[in-house]
Amino acid sequence: MNNIVESLKEFFPSYETILPFSKEKVIFKPFKVKDAKNLSLILQENNKALALKNMIDLISTYSEGIVVENLCLADAEYLFLQIRSKSVDEVLNLIYNNEKIQVFISDIKVKNEIVNEKIELGSNIVLYLKTPTVKDLLKLNSLEKEELIKACIEKVTSKNEVYSLNKFVTKEIQDLIDNLPMSVIPKFEKFLKSQPELYINLKSNNDEKEVSGLLNFFIFR
Repeated sequence: MNNIVESLKEFFPSYETILPFSKEKVIFKPFKVKDAKNLSLILQENNKALALKNMIDLISTYSEGIVVENLCLADAEYLFLQIRSKSVDEVLNLIYNNEKIQVFISDIKVKNEIVNEKIELGSNIVLYLKTPTVKDLLKLNSLEKEELIKACIEKVTSKNEVYSLNKFVTKEIQDLIDNLPMSVIPKFEKFLKSQPELYINLKSNNDEKEVSGLLNFFIFR
């Protein structure tokens, strides 16, 4: 049996792609039959945090040359779609306005870029924001907006002191966010909208909608 399994390896060629945001080169192999259950969970799971974990586990197994957890989410999504296109087919079946729509993976586009920004609160306090990595997102309880804000704060400086957010426990981060002035919220929302994304425009019955954002190509069904 081991000889048969070894012989099967020739049916799994390696492919190469360049990630659109980090510009890193990745070597990957197609998924196997044993991954069908996990693929199904990713495509049908309404819990985005769980879908993310399953996705990262899969692409970590089948890719080389990168640390998947260090990627931004859009790069990880892109890599997943590239592996899927070589494993299953190029078509995603989405549902929009109760109508089934087929989307070709090669037609999915990218927008925005990895960014860093700072928000000054008066003359003493500065919030430093960054595009979160997959590792940052995996620490969250969910991928709702309130949680995503936590992942975007890299550090806070107050006068001559620097507070790195990766050293804070979750409650302390939440306390910090809860005590920020309301005027900061639009700035956070603008920063979240500027994050790297995959997107495509779906057309149905003279209506058009842009599908983009966190894992929407997998659970928008």
